[in-house]
Amino acid sequence: MVMSYKAGPELGMIEGHTTSEGGHPTEFWEKLCIDRIIQISDEAPESVQQQVKAYRDNIEKVINNYMQNAIKSDRITINNELEKADLKEAADLIRKL
Repeated sequence: MVMSYKAGPELGMIEGHTTSEGGHPTEFWEKLCIDRIIQISDEAPESVQQQVKAYRDNIEKVINNYMQNAIKSDRITINNELEKADLKEAADLIRKL
Protein backbone atom coordinates (compact mmCIF):
# COMPACT_ATOMS: atom_id res chain seq x y z
CA MET A 1 0.00 0.00 0.00
CA VAL A 2 1.27 3.46 -0.97
CA MET A 3 0.24 6.53 0.94
CA SER A 4 1.07 10.09 0.02
CA TYR A 5 0.39 13.49 1.45
CA LYS A 6 0.59 16.79 -0.37
CA ALA A 7 1.07 19.72 1.96
CA GLY A 8 0.28 23.33 1.24
CA PRO A 9 -2.27 25.13 -0.89
CA GLU A 10 -2.35 24.92 -4.64
CA LEU A 11 -2.24 28.42 -6.04
CA GLY A 12 -2.59 27.75 -9.73
CA MET A 13 -1.39 30.33 -12.20
CA ILE A 14 -0.32 33.67 -10.76
CA GLU A 15 -0.31 36.79 -12.92
CA GLY A 16 0.86 40.31 -12.26
CA HIS A 17 -0.46 43.44 -13.99
CA THR A 18 0.79 46.96 -13.39
CA THR A 19 -0.44 50.45 -14.15
CA SER A 20 0.91 53.93 -13.71
CA GLU A 21 -0.98 56.98 -12.50
CA GLY A 22 -3.95 55.07 -11.14
CA GLY A 23 -5.69 51.74 -10.95
CA HIS A 24 -6.86 49.49 -13.74
CA PRO A 25 -9.87 50.63 -15.78
CA THR A 26 -13.11 48.67 -15.57
CA GLU A 27 -12.42 47.16 -19.01
CA PHE A 28 -9.35 45.40 -17.57
CA TRP A 29 -11.42 43.80 -14.80
CA GLU A 30 -14.24 42.93 -17.20
CA LYS A 31 -11.83 41.02 -19.43
CA LEU A 32 -10.34 39.11 -16.48
CA CYS A 33 -13.83 38.26 -15.26
CA ILE A 34 -15.09 37.14 -18.67
CA ASP A 35 -11.94 35.11 -19.35
CA ARG A 36 -12.46 33.32 -16.04
CA ILE A 37 -16.17 32.66 -16.52
CA ILE A 38 -16.50 31.89 -20.23
CA GLN A 39 -14.13 29.71 -22.21
CA ILE A 40 -14.53 27.89 -25.52
CA SER A 41 -12.43 25.21 -27.10
CA ASP A 42 -10.63 26.03 -30.34
CA GLU A 43 -11.93 22.68 -31.51
CA ALA A 44 -15.59 23.64 -31.07
CA PRO A 45 -17.62 24.02 -34.26
CA GLU A 46 -17.55 27.51 -35.79
CA SER A 47 -21.27 28.03 -35.15
CA VAL A 48 -20.78 27.29 -31.43
CA GLN A 49 -17.76 29.61 -31.25
CA GLN A 50 -19.85 32.41 -32.80
CA GLN A 51 -22.65 31.85 -30.28
CA VAL A 52 -20.19 31.91 -27.39
CA LYS A 53 -18.58 35.12 -28.74
CA ALA A 54 -22.02 36.80 -28.90
CA TYR A 55 -22.79 35.57 -25.36
CA ARG A 56 -19.41 36.87 -24.10
CA ASP A 57 -20.09 40.28 -25.62
CA ASN A 58 -23.51 40.48 -23.93
CA ILE A 59 -22.20 39.33 -20.56
CA GLU A 60 -19.32 41.82 -20.80
CA LYS A 61 -21.86 44.65 -21.18
CA VAL A 62 -23.78 43.40 -18.14
CA ILE A 63 -20.59 43.20 -16.07
CA ASN A 64 -19.57 46.70 -17.19
CA ASN A 65 -22.94 48.12 -16.15
CA TYR A 66 -22.82 46.56 -12.68
CA MET A 67 -19.18 47.52 -12.16
CA GLN A 68 -19.97 51.15 -13.01
CA ASN A 69 -22.93 51.07 -10.60
CA ALA A 70 -20.74 49.58 -7.85
CA ILE A 71 -18.11 52.28 -8.35
CA LYS A 72 -20.74 55.05 -8.18
CA SER A 73 -22.30 53.50 -5.09
CA ASP A 74 -18.96 53.21 -3.33
CA ARG A 75 -18.07 56.82 -4.13
CA ILE A 76 -21.41 57.98 -2.71
CA THR A 77 -20.71 56.00 0.47
CA ILE A 78 -17.21 57.49 0.79
CA ASN A 79 -18.54 60.97 0.07
CA ASN A 80 -21.22 60.63 2.77
CA GLU A 81 -18.71 59.34 5.33
CA LEU A 82 -16.33 62.22 4.59
CA GLU A 83 -19.13 64.74 4.97
CA LYS A 84 -20.16 63.13 8.30
CA ALA A 85 -16.56 63.53 9.45
CA ASP A 86 -16.77 67.21 8.47
CA LEU A 87 -14.24 66.74 5.65
CA LYS A 88 -16.17 68.68 3.02
CA GLU A 89 -13.14 69.43 0.81
CA ALA A 90 -12.23 65.74 0.60
CA ALA A 91 -15.87 64.87 -0.10
CA ASP A 92 -15.93 67.43 -2.92
CA LEU A 93 -12.84 65.81 -4.47
CA ILE A 94 -14.49 62.38 -4.39
CA ARG A 95 -17.68 63.80 -5.88
CA LYS A 96 -15.71 65.23 -8.84
CA LEU A 97 -14.20 61.85 -9.79
